[in-house]
Amino acid sequence: MSISSAIKSINHVIPNDCIQYQVETIQIDDETSFTLACSSECKQLPANGGIRWRPYASRKHQEDEAIMLAQRMSLKHGLYNTGFSGGKIVVNSKRSPKEQPEVLEAIADLLNHYNGSMFTGCDINTDNQDMSYLRHFTPWILNAMDSPLIDTSTATGFGVWSSIHKILLLRLADQTHPRIVIHGMGKVGCEVAKQSLLFGCEVWGYDINPQANFPRGVKRLTETQFWQQSSDIVCIASLSGTLTLENVDLLDTQWVVSSANSPFSNTAAQLRLLARGVLYLPDYVSNAGAVICDSIEMTFAHRYNLMTQEEINAYVHSVIGGKTAELLRCSQLLECDISMLLQPPKLTKTAA
Repeated sequence: MSISSAIKSINHVIPNDCIQYQVETIQIDDETSFTLACSSECKQLPANGGIRWRPYASRKHQEDEAIMLAQRMSLKHGLYNTGFSGGKIVVNSKRSPKEQPEVLEAIADLLNHYNGSMFTGCDINTDNQDMSYLRHFTPWILNAMDSPLIDTSTATGFGVWSSIHKILLLRLADQTHPRIVIHGMGKVGCEVAKQSLLFGCEVWGYDINPQANFPRGVKRLTETQFWQQSSDIVCIASLSGTLTLENVDLLDTQWVVSSANSPFSNTAAQLRLLARGVLYLPDYVSNAGAVICDSIEMTFAHRYNLMTQEEINAYVHSVIGGKTAELLRCSQLLECDISMLLQPPKLTKTAA
C-alpha cells in the first residue's frame, strides 16, 4: 500500500480573531483517500469530530466538506463549552469501512501522530464496529466504547428532539397535534420520530433507502411527497447540503430544525428560506448530543461508563433544551431570527 500526504493551511477569519484549520489529506490508493481537518486551537483544546465515509466527486469536494464540518464542530463545541475545538475526518471511498480496514489503520496512524490533539468517533457510514477495530491501533477515540448502555447516535437524536420540544412548547403551543416531517430515517431520525410520536405529534418521514425501517406510526413519504407535505416543523436528519435554493421554495412549514451539519447547500438557500418567513434553528444548537456525550466521557469517564441511555438523554435534554429555550426567548425579545444571535463566521482560504 502506497500512502502519500499533503498538508496545507486554511484561514477561517472571525472579527478580531483568526482561527486557522490544518488540513491533511492521505491518499490510500487511486480511488480512496481521507482528509483530516482540525482547528489550530487543538494544541490547547483537543479537536474532536467523527469519521464521515462516503464517495465524493473530487478531492476538492472531499477537502471542502472536511473543512466545513470542522468549522461546524468548532461552533458546536464553542456554544456548549465542551472543552474541545473543531475537527473532522472525511473518507472518500465507494467501498465500506469493512471492505477497507487499511483505511482505518491509516487513520489510526495519523491520529497517533496527533498524539491526543485530535479525537474521533462515528459519523455517516461508520459505526461502533468500525470504532472497535480502529481502537486496536489508536486510543484517541470517544464513542462510548466502554459504556455499553449508551448509543451516541440516539443521544444526538434525543438532543434534536429536545430542540423540537422547546419550539413546540414556546412557539407552537397552540397546535393540538403538531406535524413533524423528517428527512432521513436513520438512527437519529428514528429517535426524533419516536419522541415526537410519544409527545402526540403527527409524524411523516422520508428516507433515500426504500427498505429503511420506520418506527410504527410514522407515515412514509416519497421524496416528491416530502417536499409537498405541509408541516409545523421539518427536521433534516440526512446529509449536509440537503436544502438548496430550489427546494427551499417548496417547503410548506413554520420551522426547520436539523441534525445534519450545515443542512443548506449555500448561504443563498438559507437566506431564501428566511426571506420566505420560515424560521431556522441553527444546526449546531440542536445536533450537539454526541459531542456533549464526548465531553462527559472525557471529564467524567467513570460516571459516564455507568450511565444508562435514559440518564444521558436526560442530561442532553437539559443542556440542549435549555440552550434552545434561551435562544427562543432572546430572539423573541430582540424580535430577530435566532441565526442573527449566532452568526457563524465566514470561511476564507489562503494559498496552500
